[in-house]
Amino acid sequence: MCRDAKALLLVSTLFTFAMGLSNIFVNIFFWKQTNNFNVIVLYNFTHYLVIPITFIIGGILSKRRNGIWSLRLGLLAYAMFFTLILFIGSRGVLYIYLLGVIHGIGSGFYWLAFNTLSFDFTEVTNRDTFNGYNGSCSGVAAAAAPMTAAYIISLFEDNKGYSIVFTMTLAIFVLLVLISLTLKCKDYGGRLNFRKAFSRNCEEWGIIRWSTALWGVRDVIIVFVVNILIIETTKSELSLGKLTLMGSLLSSASYVLVQRIIKPPKRRLSILIGALGAFLAVVGLAIRVKYTTLLMYVAMDAFFLPFFLIQLSSSTYNVINHAHDENMRIEYMINKDLVLNGGRIVSSIILLILLNMVRNLSVLQVYLLFLGLAPIASGYFLAKLRKVLSGDCD
Repeated sequence: MCRDAKALLLVSTLFTFAMGLSNIFVNIFFWKQTNNFNVIVLYNFTHYLVIPITFIIGGILSKRRNGIWSLRLGLLAYAMFFTLILFIGSRGVLYIYLLGVIHGIGSGFYWLAFNTLSFDFTEVTNRDTFNGYNGSCSGVAAAAAPMTAAYIISLFEDNKGYSIVFTMTLAIFVLLVLISLTLKCKDYGGRLNFRKAFSRNCEEWGIIRWSTALWGVRDVIIVFVVNILIIETTKSELSLGKLTLMGSLLSSASYVLVQRIIKPPKRRLSILIGALGAFLAVVGLAIRVKYTTLLMYVAMDAFFLPFFLIQLSSSTYNVINHAHDENMRIEYMINKDLVLNGGRIVSSIILLILLNMVRNLSVLQVYLLFLGLAPIASGYFLAKLRKVLSGDCD
C-alpha cells in the first residue's frame, strides 16, 4: 500500500477510537436525560436524513477540488458537534435535533471522503488487504475506546465523566484535522454528474444498490437499540464498555481471519457465513433479553459480520473498476450513500411506528428479529455478482 493509504488507515483508526469513546455514549447520554426512545430514534433519524444531502454537497466540492477537502470539513463538523455537547451539557436534549443535523453533516463529509480516498489510494489487487487491515485496526481502537470511556464515566457522578470523555474526543478530532493536512491528492477538476449520482447505472451497480439499501435497514440502527438494551438490563455503562471491548476484539480478529483465508473463489461462501451468523446472533435476543443473550449476540455478531462486510465493501469498489467508471467514483459513492441512508430512514420510520402503536419496549425484540433478516436479504443480492466476486474485473 502507498504512504497515503497507510495515513488513511491511521485517520480511520483514530476516528474509530474517537467515535468509540463518545458515539455509543451520546445516545445513552440523551436516553438518561429523556428516558424516551422516540426522542433517540428521531435524533438518529435527523442524522440519517442530513447525511445524503451533505454527501451531494461534499461531492460537488470534491469534484471541483479533491476528496481531502471533504475529509477536513467532516472532521471540523465532528469537532463542532462535541464542542456544542460540552457547551450545552445537560440541556443537550433541548438542542438534540440541531446536534443531529451537525452530526449528519460531519458523517456525510467524512464518509464521502473516506470512501473516495479508499478507492483512490488502493487497487483491485490490494483492496481486500486494505479493508482487512482497516477492519482489524479499527477493531482494536473500537475495543479500547468504549471501555476507556465507560471506566471514566463510572468514576464520576452526574455528567462529569461524560464531559471528560467528550473533551478527549474533541482533542482527537483536532489532531485528525492536523493529520489530514499531510494527505495529498490531485485535484479532480470536474463537475458532478448528477445522472450517475442518482441512477442505477449498470446492472452490477443496481445489485450493489439493492444490497446496500437492505444492509442499511440494519446497519447502525441495531447498534443503538442493543446498546440501550444493555444499559437497561445491566444499569451500568461499565458493562456496556466490557461487552463492547469483547465484541471489538473478536471483530478485529475476525477481520484478520477473513483477510487471510477468504480468497476470490470463497467470497460467496463468506457472504453466506456472515449473513447467517449475524441472523442467528439476533435470535436469542428476540426470544428473551437478558445478560446471557446480550453476551451471545455481541460475540456472534462481532465474529460473523466481517465475513459479510468485507465482501460488500470490496465488491462496491470492484464494480466501479469493472464498469471502467473510476473517474465517476465520487458519483458512485453518493449513489451508494443515498440508498444506504434510505434503508436507515425506512428502518427508523418502521421503529417509530411500532413504538407508537405498541408503546412497550418489548416490541424491540420483534424489531430485532426483523433487522436480523436484513443481512440475509442483502447477501442474496450481493451473491449475484459472480464475476466481481470471482476476482474477474477486467
